[in-house]
Amino acid sequence: MIEVASLIIVNLVIASIIGFLIGFLAGRVSNNSNAFSNNKDIVKNRKDSTSLNPVFKKNSGVYNKPLILSAPRFLKKDDLTRIKSIDVAMEQRLNAMGIFHYDQISKWSSRNCDWADELLSLHGYSRDNNWISQAKILETGQETAFTQSLIDEKEALENSIKLENEDENIEEDKNNKKDEVS
Repeated sequence: MIEVASLIIVNLVIASIIGFLIGFLAGRVSNNSNAFSNNKDIVKNRKDSTSLNPVFKKNSGVYNKPLILSAPRFLKKDDLTRIKSIDVAMEQRLNAMGIFHYDQISKWSSRNCDWADELLSLHGYSRDNNWISQAKILETGQETAFTQSLIDEKEALENSIKLENEDENIEEDKNNKKDEVS
């Protein structure tokens, strides 16, 4: 009985050594298949692979992560550019992180702000620009001072365009009257 058990153990050890060697050689062969590429490309690809999922970045713990979504609710996302200091590029980065709605930002804690700032590589940015308070206001349907200034600018631009069009129409009417008189 002991002889059979010792034979089984010896066979298991031999099989594990053979498996290790096969795995080692297979790994070497797959690494050597990239022999024509530059070593810098390999290092760059390794760096890129860790940046695919920003959750694995240093100091950004999973416990600090706010509520994130895989897609916007009802396939309609909020216009995050209405929050001061969020431009289209920042909105895209937030969307990539799973943040699509004002209520997600309005429920952030200070740790959630730290998490987002760490992943965006903008330390203290969300807190310095009061994203949470702005998101709370926008969530209720009201306008912030920033969005109101955007609305005022848009209305002023529309009014100036309207006045220019009226001036052009007046000029055309004058020209038409001159043509009729002639």
